[in-house]
Amino acid sequence: MIELSYELKNSLANSMTDRIAVIAAYVDRKGDPHVGFYGSLHAYSDNQLAVWARNPESELVATIPAHPKIEFVYSDMANARVYRLGGSARIVTDPVERDRVYEGIHEIEQGHDRERTGIAIVIDLDHVSGRDSSGRFAMRRDD
Repeated sequence: MIELSYELKNSLANSMTDRIAVIAAYVDRKGDPHVGFYGSLHAYSDNQLAVWARNPESELVATIPAHPKIEFVYSDMANARVYRLGGSARIVTDPVERDRVYEGIHEIEQGHDRERTGIAIVIDLDHVSGRDSSGRFAMRRDD
């Protein structure tokens, strides 16, 4: 069972402020590995993440229907917080859910898309592992 801790949720929410890069890895439309930085990543629920893709024509948005699997890495070595989070992404079309994703992103990211022309993406987590103030941990959806 996956249940994101307050510390993990807070770390993701403040990654932009703390100047911590969050890296996403996925397979693009051609089947090639792709990595990118996502300052808009945040906890959407206890077992979901969300991302706001500012560019509706981005490779991430285009590849989700065929290759929904995505991994994120958060690494704050100075504070001994390292997280690896992976799951299946889906594009959000419901206006209420879309607004909720946008409202959850960091204000710096909101400032880059005040017109809300981007795409909301929710990730249903399959696994989360890492290390934080409570020590090492690993969670899987099927546990």
